Amino acid sequence: MDPNPQSYILSEDESRAIFERAILPLELGNLSTLSALDPSISPNGESSAERTPLAVLLIGQTGAGKTRTAPALKDAIIRLRGAHKLAHFVADTYKTYHPSYHTLLSTHPTLASPATSPDARRWLSMAASVASSRRADVLLESAARHPGDFADLARMFRERGYRVEVAVLAVPAALSRLGILTRFYEKLPESGPSGGLPVRLTPWKVHDESYAGVLEAAAFVNEEEGVVDQVVVVRRDNMVAYADERVGGSWGRASGVVEAVSAERRRPLTVGETTAAELSLKRLREMDIPGLSSQLEEIEELLKPLLTDSSSLVHPPLKPLSLPNSAHDEQFDNEAGLRLGIMSS
Repeated sequence: MDPNPQSYILSEDESRAIFERAILPLELGNLSTLSALDPSISPNGESSAERTPLAVLLIGQTGAGKTRTAPALKDAIIRLRGAHKLAHFVADTYKTYHPSYHTLLSTHPTLASPATSPDARRWLSMAASVASSRRADVLLESAARHPGDFADLARMFRERGYRVEVAVLAVPAALSRLGILTRFYEKLPESGPSGGLPVRLTPWKVHDESYAGVLEAAAFVNEEEGVVDQVVVVRRDNMVAYADERVGGSWGRASGVVEAVSAERRRPLTVGETTAAELSLKRLREMDIPGLSSQLEEIEELLKPLLTDSSSLVHPPLKPLSLPNSAHDEQFDNEAGLRLGIMSS
C-alpha cells in the first residue's frame, strides 16, 4: 500500500468517467429533467422561469453538528420550493466514490481521507456546476477544511444568478471533538443525500484544520462584496446568536461574522449543551476503550472555561433558528433565521 496520498489522485479521464457513471445519476438524478424552462410551479407559487435559484451553504468544523441543522434547512427548502428542484451536497461523501476509499478505510484509515480528498473536491465542484447550470436549488454542507473551495462555490452560485444564504455553526472545539468521538464509538453515521459516509474516526489534525477554516470562511462571508445575501451564526443546538442581511449591497450590522463566531466559541455552554456533553462523556467512559481516557481528559480540560457561570457576563440573546413555513409566514423572524429566498413584500 503506497503511503503517499498524491499517488491516489485519479487521471482526468478516470475521474470524469466516475463522475458521469456513478455520481451524476446518484447525486443529481432527480434533476435530470430540470431546466430553466421547466413550467412547473413551486409551492410558493413561482414558476421556474421566474424564480431566483437558492444556494444555502452550511459550514461547521467536523463534529460541530451539521447533521442537526441540515435537516431543518432541507425540510424548509422542500416545503417552500419543492423537492425535485433541490440538490443536497455533503462535501465529504464524495470521497466514497473513489475506488480506493473503502480499502484504505479498512486497512489504512488515516490515509483514506488525504488520499481521496483531491478527487472528492473536484467532484463536488463538478456536481455543483451541473446543479447550477440547471438552476436547481442547493443545500451544501461543508467542514470548511479548504475554505478556498467554499469561497469558489459561493462565487460560482452568485455569478450564475443565485441568492446565496449561509449558516455558520459556532461550536467550541471541545464540543466538536467530543462529537467526533461520540459519532465514531456510538457508530452514528453521518447523514447525506445518498446514505452518508461510513463511520470513521476523524484525526484531530483534520478537525483543527476545519476549525480554523470556518473562521476563514466566515471572513469571506463578511468581507467579499456582492456574494452572500444573508447569514446566521448558529450554535450546536440550533440557537441563533447572530443574523445579518445585505440591503443595498451593505450588511446591516456593524459587528461582523468572524467576531460573532469567535464570541460564541468562547461563550459558556447553555444548560442543554452542558447536560448533553456530560452524558456523552459518561457514555464514552463507560465503554472503557483503551486509549480513549486520555482524549476525554483533554476534552474535559477544554470544557472547563465553558462551564463557568454566565449570569454575570454579557452575551447576545439566543433565539431558535427561524425558517419560513410559507411565502407569507408572519411568524418568521428574520433576525434569527434565513429567508430561503422568500423576500418580504
